[in-house]
Amino acid sequence: MHWSDEHGDRSPDPLTAADTGSRKIWNGFRIRQGGLPPKTAPIALTHVKSIPSLQLYFMPICTTIQPFVFWRNAIFAILCLFFGLWGWYDYSVKIPNLEKDCAAIEIAKEEIKKFETKEQTTNSALDASDKEQWNAAKKVVEQITARNSGAPVKPSAYDRQIQLWLYIIGCGVLGTPYFIWPIIQIAKKKYVLQDNGTLITPEGTFSKAQISEIDMSRWCAKEGDRRSTWTATLATSDGKRIVLDDHDFKNMHLIIGAIAHGFMPDIWTTEGKRVGEQPPNQEAVDSANQSASDSKSVS
Repeated sequence: MHWSDEHGDRSPDPLTAADTGSRKIWNGFRIRQGGLPPKTAPIALTHVKSIPSLQLYFMPICTTIQPFVFWRNAIFAILCLFFGLWGWYDYSVKIPNLEKDCAAIEIAKEEIKKFETKEQTTNSALDASDKEQWNAAKKVVEQITARNSGAPVKPSAYDRQIQLWLYIIGCGVLGTPYFIWPIIQIAKKKYVLQDNGTLITPEGTFSKAQISEIDMSRWCAKEGDRRSTWTATLATSDGKRIVLDDHDFKNMHLIIGAIAHGFMPDIWTTEGKRVGEQPPNQEAVDSANQSASDSKSVS
């Protein structure tokens, strides 16, 4: 199958396409190449300045990262970084301080118990030195209890290991780059369909003549792997197969639609939809309009 320019009679008028906001770029090629009838092309060109949306008509289609892919990965990366920092704080600050408080309060309680036992055994008041130490121990207990909102609980022997491996390494060191890396990789890749039909991809640049076919078998398919329904596969004359992925790349559906429309104008629109495909709930709208019309006729 060859990508033909002979489908012009099936394509909508440029002005109609501009009015609906769609980017039917193949008519744009034909206007530049003089493919439209002499009476039609000048009319369309004279209205370029008066219809702003028609200015996009001749522009290349460029992809960017899908917003939902960016924000999904960015949010997960931020969460992983947050948990990584939280784990580092617990591992480096909170747990060591808690261990010190537990050890200090145990020593202070033993001091208090020792002086209370001494006082009961001797049946006499403590001397000034002992009383000073006893008061100091009681003050330590009060300070530690206030600082920990109650008596401190000794951390488990596994607490620091959990913070280290699950939060610091698992979330912070591994999780954060895991979600940031796809953003970087997708942002680095660019797909551009120029107005002369040349396709620029990370795998190379292919002219219109070098694009031999496009496999749309998985595009918007209702069965099978759902992830693959976002993709179409392009075949080039040198045997390369390039996957065009609309899941990760914004505007990829326009590139897929434009190429598919060039090969199969009776099946695919330039927006990657099947010809004659109705928008959601359109049948219900048509049915309601028909019912209203019938009611008027009866009345």
